[in-house]
Amino acid sequence: MATGKYQITELKKCTADYRNILGDERKDELHDRIMEIIVDDKKYRDKDYTASKLAADLGTNCRYISAVMTERFHTNFNGLMNKHRIDEAKTLLAEEEYRDKSISEIGEMVGFGTRQAFYASFYRFLNTTPREFRVKHLGPKKRKRYSKKA
Repeated sequence: MATGKYQITELKKCTADYRNILGDERKDELHDRIMEIIVDDKKYRDKDYTASKLAADLGTNCRYISAVMTERFHTNFNGLMNKHRIDEAKTLLAEEEYRDKSISEIGEMVGFGTRQAFYASFYRFLNTTPREFRVKHLGPKKRKRYSKKA
């Protein structure tokens, strides 16, 4: 029932029928296989890897992948991929050996297609930019000073 000036109605909670078709055992199996493919095989680094490709790799369909993502991971495919990308980016940004890599290069290394997508996702997960994160963990980058010769 709509109430008030803006006719706001209560959000109906609905579940898709295909979520009920999958049993808990099958959802657990798909969860484990998704983790194996995305995390162990590091498919999150592949910017062209899609939910459709994951479904094909698992021999299932996208709806079942969606159901498992929602119920077991509490996110969607892109959210899961970006979570693992950001986790690896945090590691790389805080390591001295990667200090000479640009922020964009690190974004590409972990699977982001554009610098903007990397920054937006990083900020969404951590409420800070990749640059601020790097400076906090490694300090500001020292600039090379050149001496003038007479």
